[in-house]
Amino acid sequence: MIKKSILITGVSSGIGHGTLSYFVKKGFHVYGSVRNSKDANKLKKIFRENFTPLIFDVTKEAQVKKAASIVKKDLKNSNLLALVNNAGVAISGPILLQKVKDFEKQININLNGAFRVLKFFAPLCGAEKNNNSKKGVIFNISSISGKIGMPGVGAYTASKFGLEGLSHSLRRELIRYGVDVVIIGPGPIKSEIFDKIDKKFLETLKKSDYAKVAKNIPKRMKNAKKIAFPPEEVGKLIFNALHDPNRKTRYTITPNKLMYWTLPMLITDRMLDKMITKRSDI
Repeated sequence: MIKKSILITGVSSGIGHGTLSYFVKKGFHVYGSVRNSKDANKLKKIFRENFTPLIFDVTKEAQVKKAASIVKKDLKNSNLLALVNNAGVAISGPILLQKVKDFEKQININLNGAFRVLKFFAPLCGAEKNNNSKKGVIFNISSISGKIGMPGVGAYTASKFGLEGLSHSLRRELIRYGVDVVIIGPGPIKSEIFDKIDKKFLETLKKSDYAKVAKNIPKRMKNAKKIAFPPEEVGKLIFNALHDPNRKTRYTITPNKLMYWTLPMLITDRMLDKMITKRSDI
């Protein structure tokens, strides 16, 4: 029987990969989702017997359900000690200039995808009747954007605000089973996202009313990458929260916490509007 098992979605890069690495170092067996066999084989070579790859896309219900059945069979009568709902993407752009299909894709992956994973894997954390094994904790990876709506990332922000609302409702629903639900809200974390600028979209933006903003995007991405935390830091936070008897319901992890989090949460919306407008050349 595999002991101390957790599941993380989206482990091929970024927060997912960093959390996988951290938990393996701490002696856990990690089930991790990827979308293709190439990534599965690559990670298996690195983490060997401490890692079981699961190939599924969070937008495909049948694939998620099949993966859950594999894990359930593997676990036998034990539970996952943690479910880290991490898989997601960020599709940028001013809301009124964004294609409907791109907005829908953003919601389908980040919010609907998280729901699909919860539906089939939460019972494997013990969220079911007559489950007497040690209960797991569900960690939903949100963002600072789950509380603060910045310009240019409206679709992403909508998906994360939705995930936070879902998390609070789910936590209260799962109290009867003894399964906790925790929100993790990172700021800038080192990942490939900083190197993936849609040049075609950027050119389109330069011909719009947001031309001045578009001009500064590459510089902003470069500056954010410089201060971004290593993804293993998120893994460390999740590990510590998992073992904390006085666990919070939400954690924020970000560089420059005063400017990125504390101050925006303290001042009024109108004051924040003025700060963002001045800083972003909106």
